[in-house]
Amino acid sequence: MAGPKIKQLFFQTEGEGFAHEHGEANSAEKVHVYLELDNDDYNETGPFGVTFTAGGVFQSGQTHQSMPGGTVDEEWFTCGPLPAGQHELKVTLEPEASGYEWDEPTVEGSLWVTVVQARGSAIPDDSEHSRDWALVNILINADNFLEKPLTGARFYARIVDTDGKTAAHDGEVDDGILSIPQVWAPRKDATIKLYVDALYGDEYLRLEGSGDFNVSGEAVKFKAVQGFQDVTVSAKDEQTAAHKAGAKGSAGLDWKIIKVGGEVSTEDSDSHTTGRTEQWTVRVPRDNLKLTQLT
Repeated sequence: MAGPKIKQLFFQTEGEGFAHEHGEANSAEKVHVYLELDNDDYNETGPFGVTFTAGGVFQSGQTHQSMPGGTVDEEWFTCGPLPAGQHELKVTLEPEASGYEWDEPTVEGSLWVTVVQARGSAIPDDSEHSRDWALVNILINADNFLEKPLTGARFYARIVDTDGKTAAHDGEVDDGILSIPQVWAPRKDATIKLYVDALYGDEYLRLEGSGDFNVSGEAVKFKAVQGFQDVTVSAKDEQTAAHKAGAKGSAGLDWKIIKVGGEVSTEDSDSHTTGRTEQWTVRVPRDNLKLTQLT
């Protein structure tokens, strides 16, 4: 039988909320790891052990009750503060009861956290507020790789100055809009690093991008566009072409046919088939975001 699947795995820090596998923490704060499990098999899993390590060092272990078929569950783990450097946060699941052997002896998932040396407060003191930093509203209009509003996603943003001081925010993507209200930002030479967990088929695709900006008023606006790749393959129908191109999910939502036999595909075509081998160009998403400040 199949063991439970790791559906989501991310961490958050004490003061900065949602983060993800390429996120950062500082050496003065604890790290909280969130694990979401999914048993999409019709059999129950049986009780299983859950072990959590950070940088190869044991942090905690416990027995998780059996998960019935078609159910989801979650766990939280805590570690740190951790020393500066890169650390692998790893979760290992192992069956513990006879009669419940899984197809694989263990189920593992991991992510990386970069721990930076604590620099004190990310927000400047009162004497610096009016000179170097400003309290602003940041609005990001985000499109997916099909030039449609990004949906079904959660984001995490870090705003960094040239000295490494950081302000951060997390939230939900609302119909392509990422809103970061009343956040401190450097007036000039600032960088925003944006991470988005977006649905791609039945899984999450983590998008990442960064952009430089300056503050000239109370609002800072960006345009964010997900990257894509056009892959050309030989196939008899669109499903075969999509499979060869490495696409997942549904046509028009998670991938798109751009050309068939050298001719541009029309937007209103529900499906494509030729009955003979043709050249197909399939547009598939990439995990990068391009951020541009709007003036």
